[in-house]
Amino acid sequence: MALGILILAICLGATGQILLKSGLSQLGGHPPPLMVIRSIVTNIRVFGGFCCYAVSSLFYIVALSRLPLSYAYPLIAMSYVIVTFLSWRYLGEHVPGLRLLGLAIIMAGVVVMALSYRPQSAKPETGEALMVKTPLPPSGG
Repeated sequence: MALGILILAICLGATGQILLKSGLSQLGGHPPPLMVIRSIVTNIRVFGGFCCYAVSSLFYIVALSRLPLSYAYPLIAMSYVIVTFLSWRYLGEHVPGLRLLGLAIIMAGVVVMALSYRPQSAKPETGEALMVKTPLPPSGG
């Protein structure tokens, strides 16, 4: 379940990137910074991308509450692959062979990371296993 939430967060983040770029492309070659910032509320694609990114962040923190950071964060690298594919497919961007090689290496790393996951059952909180719990002496007066 937590892995599914993380994948959803990654996909929403990638969708947000495509919407942001698509909307910003409508502003022309090199729009002034204030126009770019204003486009968050004046351009539906930029606004949609911004919202996707926000919702993606919410899903990510839910996933992070259930997964180790050392596992969850590296899997975010999948977004590089997804965004590149979507950029090629929907934005018509050229993806040279060397970039494809880099993406293949990233994918291999993500697969290795994914294979390393072993859910922990009822693991004690950090430091809890080291604490010796002794009963307190009765308070007498």
